Amino acid sequence: MNLRFIDAFSWIVRLGSFRAAAEKLNLSQAAVSSRIAALEAELNCKLFDRSGRDLRLTPAGRSLVGFADRLLAIQQEMRQSLGQDETVSGTVRIGVVETVVHTLLVTFVEALQSAYPALALEITAEPTRALQEHLRRGAIDVALLTDPVLEPDILNQPLCDLPMGWIRRPQPGEPDRVVPMAELAGAPIITFPRGSQPHAAVLDAFRAAGTAPGLLHCVTSIAAILRLVHAGMGVASMPLATIHDELAGGLLAVVLPALPILASYRPDPGNRLFDLVVDVARDETLRFCRTLGPVFARPLDLPQGPLAD
Repeated sequence: MNLRFIDAFSWIVRLGSFRAAAEKLNLSQAAVSSRIAALEAELNCKLFDRSGRDLRLTPAGRSLVGFADRLLAIQQEMRQSLGQDETVSGTVRIGVVETVVHTLLVTFVEALQSAYPALALEITAEPTRALQEHLRRGAIDVALLTDPVLEPDILNQPLCDLPMGWIRRPQPGEPDRVVPMAELAGAPIITFPRGSQPHAAVLDAFRAAGTAPGLLHCVTSIAAILRLVHAGMGVASMPLATIHDELAGGLLAVVLPALPILASYRPDPGNRLFDLVVDVARDETLRFCRTLGPVFARPLDLPQGPLAD
């Protein structure tokens, strides 16, 4: 039995379509269909029901899922035993949020290049919601983001918490003080896009203080937020680790919940590549947090595996 056919079957099941599996395997959709047709001919049964709009597994297809995972895992174990996976190569598609771009990204990429020089990277920077959708449909392999992807076959590995704080352009001669939320409510507030964890945290902080922001600007780019703050256009909620070199006199108060950073990915039973990438992300996050100190970043030492709902 050709394990490439089994691999194609496994990715179709995980990603939910022939098209997504073809993109993942860097094949044409016709080539993936051909592999499934050959596998169905060899097993003398239909694996997918294509009669409706949604792709569904037949009873035989459902029975094959467990066998396919075990076959691919055995293949990987055999390669490891025979020393055939010493060189990690190929391409891994990584999605990151803006906060990661301004904190962990450079050291993370440097560590990957040092550990696996034959590994090519494709990096996309987008908000968490977009990265979650890309990961669900198989358009990226690993996501470093702020909220878990709640799918049964996707692992969410906590990496760190980044303390959040208010920043604004310091006023000449102004003493350091903690500014109450009621006073902040009178200023334009700049934060991340609607639906993001930082945006929700800002609204929760005002609700807890019995007030609400008068004017709320939503901006996707940390660089753009900083430019607006430096121009005196408002008060911004920011992960402090992204601006630790720029905080002289600009920090008002740390009143928001910390921003979690997670590595989310869909494990491949036939290939440990994504596990290795996430291992590097975890190691570099720990090193980054130790460098900055607990005021700016806190590493997490939590059990491996999916996050609980």
